[in-house]
Order: sequence, then structure tokens, then C-alpha cells
Amino acid sequence: MARPVHRLSVVALALATSVIATVAVAAPFSAAEARRLDGPPSPSTSPKATPGAPPGDEHLVGTWSAATTRVATAVGGQTVRMVVRASLGGSQARVHLSNVFGLAPVTFADVHLGLQGSGAQVRAGTNRPVTFDGATSVTVPAGQSVWSDMVPGKVAGGQDLVVSVHLPAYVHGVTGHDRAYATTYMSGPGDHAAEESAKGYTYTSNQWFFVDRIAVSAASAIGSVAVLGDSLTDGTGQANDANRRWTDYLHRRLSGARKPAKLGVLNAGMAGNRILRPTVGPSGVARFERDVLSQPGVRTVVVYEGINDISRGSYGSATPLIDGYKKMIKAAHAKDLRVIGATLTPFHGFGSWTAKRERIRQQVNRWIRTGGAFDAVADFDKAVRDPRSPRRLARVYDAGDHLHMSDAGRRRLADAVVLREL
Repeated sequence: MARPVHRLSVVALALATSVIATVAVAAPFSAAEARRLDGPPSPSTSPKATPGAPPGDEHLVGTWSAATTRVATAVGGQTVRMVVRASLGGSQARVHLSNVFGLAPVTFADVHLGLQGSGAQVRAGTNRPVTFDGATSVTVPAGQSVWSDMVPGKVAGGQDLVVSVHLPAYVHGVTGHDRAYATTYMSGPGDHAAEESAKGYTYTSNQWFFVDRIAVSAASAIGSVAVLGDSLTDGTGQANDANRRWTDYLHRRLSGARKPAKLGVLNAGMAGNRILRPTVGPSGVARFERDVLSQPGVRTVVVYEGINDISRGSYGSATPLIDGYKKMIKAAHAKDLRVIGATLTPFHGFGSWTAKRERIRQQVNRWIRTGGAFDAVADFDKAVRDPRSPRRLARVYDAGDHLHMSDAGRRRLADAVVLREL
């Protein structure tokens, strides 16, 4: 599938390059809290800290996330307005901004959080300033990230949140998520973060920039499930702004059950990603700590990745992949997290399929099902394969390339998860 194109015009980029960096200074909107900068984690180290505990018997739980890498674009001298869907409600919210893959410090001069009205418009009365240690601006060094202070105001599960970020200076080496399958709105020159109107936003992109997670304050018994994945989790095949990733359908199952389960669903899918090698973004093993284990309030992990290792790799057996799974399971168990293994779905008919690669997929799936290393299994292979030709996706679940899922296929994956095992 073609990669989404960043549609910021050449004219706007030229204007952006001429803007001199300035940092706005304004009175704090809420009480200052200690700022925490998270250093770039390696496979053996974790981020320095999660945000401070919310008041009372609540704690911080992730409600939305996106796996990040360096995005092939440049932004600056303008405001970017991104729309993300909360999976879990809470009494307050916190925003996380990342410059982990940046080349230089980035100043975020003005950040706002609100509820989406229509398109780039923010619902009247909901656009609130976001502060960092009480200040309205923050500079994040290359390789680091920052949590905001608490933003007052309730967030409901299923709401579309709008994060507006003013970047006074031109930024190369943008940390972001390439295939957002969501419209990001981009302004001409200037700070339009506080505006509820959509008038200042004249360009669009299909990427998320700098924002990689949002967390809410929720009761101490509430947690989240984080999913490590590739394009099959990232949502390849869906229309822009459809919110029809299989994790979106999982959230709908959880919230629509007879006894709705309050559980955040965090998508750490990255199209093209592999478990063992850095290709699109760091390898799954390398990013597991940052993108999954360090999520606030996470209690369950789903691993649904490996088909790119098989379909694009030259392995002679399943052993390297199994060793990669074992490393992740060990890391999750060290944090007392539950780990669910999802079997790898069929890809016969896809251009890189071979009988040898199919044997490796079957070996991997056999180990996931019977090896006993995972705490539970989500048998996605069984759920979507063609009963008459098990090496293939069933036609109704095939998006057309014999690897990615149709809308029915993504829904079927969510239905195959046993909710009580989360």
C-alpha cells in the first residue's frame, strides 16, 4: 500500500524556514508539577519516570498511544492540530510529547487540548491550555520526551481529542507516526493553538507529530492493554478518520459488553515493523520497553507481530523469532504484566509468500499455541483463515493483497480476543 503523503505545501515550508524561534511566556493555567523528561530507552533500560500520581485513590492510565519513529517530513513556524480517539475516560488528562528521534532540541511554545467539533474545529469551550511545570512552553532535548501537567476537565472514552501544538521554529528530524490514518490539520505561519475555529488550518497531513500518548486519571483498579504490532495492528486498509483498527473494534467490544469493561486500549502498531531487525522504526524487541511496557497503567500486553520477519526475511527456522518472543515475555513478566500471544495470520498469495516461509509461520504458531510461554493465546490465524485453504485468508477477511485485513477481518480479530483474559 502506498505510503501517505504529507501535503504541507512548498510555500508553507518556505515560510516556516524564515521564522525565528520564540518561546511564549504566560501565567500558568494550573498548579505546577514536577516536569519529567524521559531519556531514550534501550532494550535494557526503562524511561526514568512516569507522571506523578493523581490525587485521591486514582492513578494515571493510558487512553491513547502511537508508536513513533523519525518521520520523513519537516514542520515549523506553524501550528499542527491532531485528532486522536480516547479509549478510556478519566477525571483529568496528561499529554506526552516526544523528541526521542529528533536531531536537535524542539520548543513547543503553545499546546492545547480540546474536543473535536468538525474537522479542524474544536468544540466551543473545550480548548484548554496544556502546561509543563506550570509554563505554557517547553523545550525538549533531542532523544528525550516530556509529560505535561494535569489538564483539568473530564475525558470520556470514545471521545475524539484535539491536540494543537505551536512550533515556533522549523524542525528537521520529526518524531512522529507515519501512517496515522487520521487527518492532521496544519496552519499557515503563526500560533493558532488556542483558536477553536478551523480557519487558520489550511493544509493537511496523514501523520501524527510529536504527540505519542495521552493518559487519564482513573480509579486505581482500572488499567490498560497495550498491543505491539505491525501494519495489521496499525490499521492498513482502513479509510482516513474511520477508527477501524482491530484495536478500535476491541475497545468497542469492551465498552459495549453487558458489563462494560473499563480498560484502556493502546495501539503500538507500526507498519513495516519487524520483531528482530530495525527496518521501519526500531525492532519490536528494541521498542518493546518504550512503546509498551512503559505505558502508564498497563497491565496486559498483546504481541501480534512477526509476519514481516517471515515474509521479508531469510530465516531457516522459527527459532530466531521464538527467541525474540521469549525476550519480550521475560521483560513483561519482570514487570508483573500478563502477556497474550497472537498467532500469525495467513499470507498465501502475497508477493513474498513461499512454501518455506509458510512452514516457518506454522512453526511459530505451533509454539505460540502449545509452548506455554504466553499467559494466553489469541488465535487470530484460526479466526481469519480460509477453512478450505488454511494457508490463505478467507476471502471476506482479505483486503485484496492476501496479507492485510478487510474491515470485516479487523473486526474478526477483535472478536477473537477472549475479554476475560485481558
